[in-house]
Amino acid sequence: MIGEDMLFDTFGEPAAFLYNLRKFNIDITGIKHVILSHDDWDHIAGLRYLLNNRQDITVYICPGFKQEIKGRIISSGVKVIEAGKPTLIKNDIYSTGELYGGSEGRKIREQSVVIKTADGLAVICGCAHPGVANIVKQVKGIFKEDVYFLMGGFHLKSNTDEQNRGIIEQLRELGVRKIMPLHCTGKRASEIMREIFRSDYIRGKEGGTVEL
Repeated sequence: MIGEDMLFDTFGEPAAFLYNLRKFNIDITGIKHVILSHDDWDHIAGLRYLLNNRQDITVYICPGFKQEIKGRIISSGVKVIEAGKPTLIKNDIYSTGELYGGSEGRKIREQSVVIKTADGLAVICGCAHPGVANIVKQVKGIFKEDVYFLMGGFHLKSNTDEQNRGIIEQLRELGVRKIMPLHCTGKRASEIMREIFRSDYIRGKEGGTVEL
């Protein structure tokens, strides 16, 4: 959850999604905006539960989502916004718009969330298939501010230590001050982040909260 009314990605299974909603006492009637980073099943499958129970939400997708998935969401009756370019969601919270990446030979369209804070920009990634350093560069170029805080899945789990060290050092050089790796970042990449970012490394945990 981002704030009280915004959801970023929806887990890989409706049952797991529903379990977590109940576990963390999240009232789905308060959810107004759902941002789907990309259309891999482990980021969108839980949306089915919301679509079956809510018609008054807005779902933000990339124009390049698979047509079958896009059509299923649109046919549910909810409002759908295709964020092809940077898009205001609400009150200093934006989609980066569709960025391009790949994984195992597949082309992937993905969006991240950008939040304007008093300390700089906070960026939340789903899987960072476009490349986490590339996402930070593009966000800096769009918003003309440094990325203060970076969190999410960074898709570094298949890289060598040398590759990851270069990427993580580049994030520091780009101005990222605090970092929280999640999801597909990978254990070794997270360890290198902790080594490089030191006290600015934040360990994510299930049910945890971050104040921005």
